[in-house]
Amino acid sequence: MFINRFNFFNLKFRFNLFLHFAFVIVFAFRFGSLSAEESKPLAPNAEPKKIQTSAVDKGNPVQNPNPTPGANPESNANSNPAPSLSEREDNQTPMEIFNKVYEHRFMIRMGSGIGKLSPAILNETGPAWFQNSLFRQVTEPGAPLSVPYKPAKDLGINSQFFDIRYGYKNKYEIQYAEDTSLGVYSRDLPASNNFISPRTDTYWASSFEGNRLLRFEGVSQHFRFSYTHPITKIFMVGPSINFHRYTERNNISYGSYSTSRPEASVPNKVTWSIGGDANAEYSMKGILPGIYSKLKLRDWWEIRGRLELLDRKGNFSVLGSQIIQEVYGDGTSSFSAVLPAYGGKVRDKGTILNLETSFQYCRFTLDIGMIRQDVKRTYDTYLGDTIGNVPRTDYSARSVYIGFSEMSASIKHTVTEFYIMPGVSFFYDEDKIY
Repeated sequence: MFINRFNFFNLKFRFNLFLHFAFVIVFAFRFGSLSAEESKPLAPNAEPKKIQTSAVDKGNPVQNPNPTPGANPESNANSNPAPSLSEREDNQTPMEIFNKVYEHRFMIRMGSGIGKLSPAILNETGPAWFQNSLFRQVTEPGAPLSVPYKPAKDLGINSQFFDIRYGYKNKYEIQYAEDTSLGVYSRDLPASNNFISPRTDTYWASSFEGNRLLRFEGVSQHFRFSYTHPITKIFMVGPSINFHRYTERNNISYGSYSTSRPEASVPNKVTWSIGGDANAEYSMKGILPGIYSKLKLRDWWEIRGRLELLDRKGNFSVLGSQIIQEVYGDGTSSFSAVLPAYGGKVRDKGTILNLETSFQYCRFTLDIGMIRQDVKRTYDTYLGDTIGNVPRTDYSARSVYIGFSEMSASIKHTVTEFYIMPGVSFFYDEDKIY
C-alpha cells in the first residue's frame, strides 16, 4: 500500500511539472512574437488611421484620411520640420542665453573705490578770509590781516557705491545709484589752510592754521532715465535725464593766533584759538541732462560712457563752537567760547563724467570705472557772524555779517573716483525667468 501511494504522488508531481514547463514555453513563444511585430518597420506610405468624421455631420464632406505626398504638396511631413540641434534653445550655451536681447533685466551692483578730492570748503577759505580781513578794517580798524600762504592739498577719499538698474529690450534703462565719498587725512596730508598776519602798529607778525577739515562726507544720489539707440551693430547712444540729490557734511575747526605789541591798549596779550568743532552742511538737488553711450566690443565686454551737465542748488548752514585762550602779560589766562553761525543759498554748476568697462559672464558682471566731478560753487546768499565776548580785533573769524567775499567769486570743487563693482542680473522673457 505504501508503494501504491508513493507511485500516485510521483505521477502527480510529474504531471504538475509538465504543466509548468508547458506554460513557460507558451509564454516565451507569445512574448517573442509580440516583440517581432513591434520591431517590424512600417511601409513607406503606412500611417496611423485618423478618426473618421461622424456620418451625422453631413455638412463637412469626408476627405481622404491618407493623402499621398504627390497629391498634397503641403504634407504633414514637410510643414513642421524638426529644428536642427544647433537651433534648439536647450542646446544653447549659457553665454548665448544671457547675451541675447532681453525683454526685461533687473541688475544689482555694489562696490568700492578710491580717489582724490579738492573740497570747496577749504578752497574758499584762503581768498575769503583774506578779503574778509580787509573788510574788517572798515568796522574794526587795526584788526590783523589774514594772508594765505599755503593752500590746501588734494585729499584722499574712500568711496562706496551701490545701484539698482532695470532695463527693457536693451534700450530703455531706469537706474537708482548712490555714491558716498569719505575723506582720508593723515599727518603727512593735513586738510588745512595756513595764514600769515603781517606786523602792524599794535600786533606782531604771526603764522597760524586758520581752517582744518576734520571730516568730509559727500553723498550723491541719482535717479536716471536713459534711452540708447543702436547706431551700428556695436555702438548705441542716446539721451538721459538724472533727478539728482547731493548732501555734504563737513566737520571743521578754526584757528587763529595774534600777539599784541607793548604799544597796544592791552600789551603783550596772546590770543590763541586752540580749536573748535563746527558742522558745515550742504543740501542740494537738481535735474541733470546728459548723453549715454554703449560700445559692445565682445559678447562679454562692453564699454559705457555718460556725460551730464551738473546744475544743483539748495541751502547750507555752518554752526558750531570755537575755543579761544587769552594769555595776558602778567601770566594770567582765560578760556572763552565763540559761536560761528552762517547760512544761505548755494549753487553748484559743472559736469559729471562717468566711464566704465564691463565684463560679463552669464548673469554676473564686473565693472571697473571712473567718475569725475568738476564743480564751481557759488553762494547766492551768505549771512552770518561769529558771536562771542572776545575782542574781534584779536582773532580771525570766518566771515563778517554779510559774506561779500564768499559771494564775489566761484570756488573749485573736484572729485575723482576709481571704482570696482561686481553685480548680478536677473532676466525675464515671455515664458520664463532666468
